[in-house]
Amino acid sequence: MRKASLLLVLLAVVLGGGLVAGFVALGGTSNLESTQTATTDPCTTKIVPQQGDAMEAEASSILLTSLNTAACSLEVTREDLVLALGSGDGIDGAARLLGVQPAALQDAVLGAITETVDAESAAGRLTPTTALAIQTLIDVVPPDQLLAAVRNEGGECAPIAWKQVDGLEQITAEVGVLTGLRAACALQIAPIEAVAALADPAGLQGLAARSGRSQDEVEQAVRTAMVASIEQAQEAGALSGTEGSVLGAAAAVAPVERILAIVRGDDDPCEPFAWSKTTSSSQALAEVALLGVVDAACQLQAPTFDVFAALANPSELATLEQTTGKSEAEINAAIKDGLQKGLAAGQDAGDVSGLVAFGLNLALSQANVLDLLSTFVG
Repeated sequence: MRKASLLLVLLAVVLGGGLVAGFVALGGTSNLESTQTATTDPCTTKIVPQQGDAMEAEASSILLTSLNTAACSLEVTREDLVLALGSGDGIDGAARLLGVQPAALQDAVLGAITETVDAESAAGRLTPTTALAIQTLIDVVPPDQLLAAVRNEGGECAPIAWKQVDGLEQITAEVGVLTGLRAACALQIAPIEAVAALADPAGLQGLAARSGRSQDEVEQAVRTAMVASIEQAQEAGALSGTEGSVLGAAAAVAPVERILAIVRGDDDPCEPFAWSKTTSSSQALAEVALLGVVDAACQLQAPTFDVFAALANPSELATLEQTTGKSEAEINAAIKDGLQKGLAAGQDAGDVSGLVAFGLNLALSQANVLDLLSTFVG
């Protein structure tokens, strides 16, 4: 993934009050003062490469291109658009200053970001994962609610309804965004910073630095937020009852960074997964299931979450067969082997009794792939 600050700068466009700050941070205001006039035509102006490192130059280019595109569609100057969005009066206030309808302003700005991000992704300058994170935050959070959060008016703590999406990538992206918003509320930091940090492999350290909290406090806040977001996805039907139960219970005890990596899709399943001490049988069985899925993903050379989803969804199982070139029988064997290793780890840790392990191993010997996960829901 790109550095978190790229996401922060891009989303400044949506935030109104944060736009001018982001623009100034990139040197955009000085650039306008020295090379642009108030009558610059946004429909014909070409974006001049900005100063700074590669990441800052790319972020600046995307930001300015989005502003140009939105201003062109609204038939206003880019400078007027920047000032209106930074006025502090939300979408409605900015629309009044520009003499346009609020819906037209919102559609123009969000559409411009989407168009620019899609183009950068297609050109290979922006990773698909980062592009998806940006678009998901735009889609899930109402602009004025996110703006309220930036102004310390509690927007990050307001309830966010689950938005129905299609596909595993979109579901996990929404879980990640909702986790970030809940963590922002708990840690009392800007929601964009939390979402951006969690989209980065070193996100927990970034959250600790931004919030001034200890690593333990940050981990607990993110863990609580993640469990709540998984439960929300389950209640909305985006995750099956079995998926939500196992993933939620595992998220309550497993290493936070590892769960985040699984949800982001950048987990290395062949990296050893150490057993974490559990406090209930449901947590222990969920951790067995998670360790088993990770091990199976390593054997199958497949993303961890794809294997996890295949255990509860026939269509995802069929997709996994196609992407790995493995038969259902081979997938079943890999997952059973992984689950048996997970049971052994639980026994070694003293969290799974020999009697329970014996019974589950017996059940595994008779179960098919779509029944394996439900065996561990306690």
